Amino acid sequence: MNAQQYEESLRKLKLSVYMFGKKITNVVDDPIIRPSLNAVAATYEFAHQPECEDILTAKSHLTGLKINRFTHR
Repeated sequence: MNAQQYEESLRKLKLSVYMFGKKITNVVDDPIIRPSLNAVAATYEFAHQPECEDILTAKSHLTGLKINRFTHR
């Protein structure tokens, strides 16, 4: 998955998120959440670079496929 696919996957989720007592209707575009989302999205982009692949990917214990290390257990 790349950064764009990560963002799209979040948009498809039916999340129920509250922050500071207020319901967040769109977590992807919320100005408070967006910087954190950008940081995670960057890990997906770096994972596609050969020099970072060993650090930022892991083998899924469920599928055996290469996945982002941050989604690994």
